[in-house]
Amino acid sequence: METDIRDIVFIGHATPEDNEFTLWLQSKLKNEGYNCECDLSFLLGGESDYWKSLQDLLGQKTIKYILVVSNVTFDKSGVLDEWEQCKSIEKQHSLTDFIIPVKVDNSAYNTRIGLNRKNIISFENNWGDGLKRLLNKLAHDAVPKAIASNNSIMDWYDNVYTTYSGVDYKDTDTFFSNWIKIPHLPKKIHFYKFYNEQQAKAILSNLVYPGFRHGNMIVTFQKTLNYYLSDEQLEINPTEHLIKDTFEAFEWYESDTFPSYNDFRRLLVRLLRECFENYLKGFNLIPYELSNSSCYYFEHKGEDKSKGKFYVNGKLKNIGVTGKYYDAFWHYAISFRPLLYPELCLSIKNHIIFTEDGVKAWDDKKKMHSARRDKGKNMRNKEWRDQLLAFLSCLCNTESDEISIPVAEDENIVLSTTPITFNAKFSYIEPNDEERLKPIDDFLEEEEFYEEGEGNTDV
Repeated sequence: METDIRDIVFIGHATPEDNEFTLWLQSKLKNEGYNCECDLSFLLGGESDYWKSLQDLLGQKTIKYILVVSNVTFDKSGVLDEWEQCKSIEKQHSLTDFIIPVKVDNSAYNTRIGLNRKNIISFENNWGDGLKRLLNKLAHDAVPKAIASNNSIMDWYDNVYTTYSGVDYKDTDTFFSNWIKIPHLPKKIHFYKFYNEQQAKAILSNLVYPGFRHGNMIVTFQKTLNYYLSDEQLEINPTEHLIKDTFEAFEWYESDTFPSYNDFRRLLVRLLRECFENYLKGFNLIPYELSNSSCYYFEHKGEDKSKGKFYVNGKLKNIGVTGKYYDAFWHYAISFRPLLYPELCLSIKNHIIFTEDGVKAWDDKKKMHSARRDKGKNMRNKEWRDQLLAFLSCLCNTESDEISIPVAEDENIVLSTTPITFNAKFSYIEPNDEERLKPIDDFLEEEEFYEEGEGNTDV
């Protein structure tokens, strides 16, 4: 009978080749509250019996053994011993999915006998995507958590990180986020209530500015509506016109009447989405349907293609947001969602869309996915940043560096064309070794691809 509490997640890996990934993964799991160890932190040196200490930890206290699989993993005798030991532990104690392999490079799924029978989680193309899948697995298997550590990333760098990562504490740097700040909103939101939904639908078509129907209500920033339906030669007046201060969505209040605080926030988010989508359509941007949202891209017009001007580090850049891709065309695209917290902003996500004629997106999603991987492998942090800045510049309709969106009579939503930036006490230099550079491919697109059943079902 088990007497020890199993609560340790142990990471096995090849030393020193996979130290960087292992320490990164350990720091992430510690941040999530898991009691995570690896030989770099558990075996500090001076143990009287190295393998006895490790064997006891694996056999008595470990609930999950995560094996980092790379091209060199099974060349290490120590990893081979751990692999065989953990297979025995799994069988002896009837531990379901005790061993979780995580693949970090192009090593084969059948590198070792029995490996391909495990549920392998791939970190090969995107560490963030792999981490999300691993965390889902640990949560599904009810692996116990302690209190999350807020300092594990710093501990990782300061105390145990032993190979160069590109992080340099000798310099400071400014990092661009994907949050586009909204410094100005209209002061009032209007709710026009009608007798039934049919009336609300009919009057909705008369809106001059963005808005939407919520049941038998129309929600908009527009101050006055046209209640006359010319086709029916009929006037329909609202049964109630409610006006609410926009700032109330940012200060908690209690109410037994509509809208509650949470309802008001949800409706404001939806209205902001309607306003920005309407603005993008006004630029004749082309929508592309994702699994649960849409992204938007510019048409490729040859020599007259859309270009954005912006400054980075004091240097003026002027780049296009579309271009040639072999005999076809690529288009940088964005999807977005409004956030009210921790900043009032639009959160932007990157996408790449491909067309044959510069307008219509490919129908073949598998072909689209393959092209994204091919194009994305040449795009690093700065390329994605520059594409976003160029795209926002193309949306600017004023001489300033702001995007002004008309949403009501004499009312605008104002957006910055520069994302919110963060000043850090360290800098990051991208390495020249291409083997260590991973493309930043939007993992949400990857999830969409796999959910449609067209991806590798082994991961």
